[in-house]
Amino acid sequence: MRMLRQLSILLAREVESLYFTPIHYAVITVALVFNGWSFWFAMQLSQGNVEDAVRLFFGESPLVWLVMVLVPPLLTMRLFAEERRSGTLEMLLTAPVGEVEVVLAKFLAGLAFYVSMWVPSLLYLAIAKSYGAIPDVGPLATSYLGILLLGALFTAAGLFASSLTQTQVLAAVLATVFNLLLLLVPFVSRFIGIEAIERFFVELSIARHFGDSFSKGLIDTGHVSFYVVLTGVFLFWTMRSLESQRWR
Repeated sequence: MRMLRQLSILLAREVESLYFTPIHYAVITVALVFNGWSFWFAMQLSQGNVEDAVRLFFGESPLVWLVMVLVPPLLTMRLFAEERRSGTLEMLLTAPVGEVEVVLAKFLAGLAFYVSMWVPSLLYLAIAKSYGAIPDVGPLATSYLGILLLGALFTAAGLFASSLTQTQVLAAVLATVFNLLLLLVPFVSRFIGIEAIERFFVELSIARHFGDSFSKGLIDTGHVSFYVVLTGVFLFWTMRSLESQRWR
């Protein structure tokens, strides 16, 4: 109970900090523009077929992937870096709270803000439905689940990057590099020419796990576990990073 109480207090603090930062609303505005244009383009390519449009929008739109890769670093860059710069991180680490509560509070706050950014995209489907095009609930629901899991992974990576530096810009750059490596390394490995290495990195492809499952309306426990485990790894590294700073 004590841990949950401390977590709720820290979470409220982090959510308030995120929602009262003007730059985050600028980020959301740009993301919504990208998403809106992507959905319109997907509808044009699919000639009004909503199921095909949903698949194109969630699984194959470069702008949507750009939003998923770039937005979490911008949301998480200040969560630890700014506290290190201002000196409040030392106060937080010496308070009677553990690294688990601190990391989870910042992670859940960043993920909540990321999720709220996707809520307006439901309007696209409402508009399509008003014209008589009713989307299949299955692929739609699993696509949003995939976006949630991807957001959790990229938020955890951004949090880890932010824990390594006191410069917000550097934290955003590091997080973006982490995300791009997760996204692009499996494709680059094809040029190595070693089949075993290629197969290994293909299994690590976040795009493949998304495209083979969520965007097709399928929920595979293996794909879900892949995202959950990677997210846990980044959160664990973040906790170790904070622990090392506590004992310096």
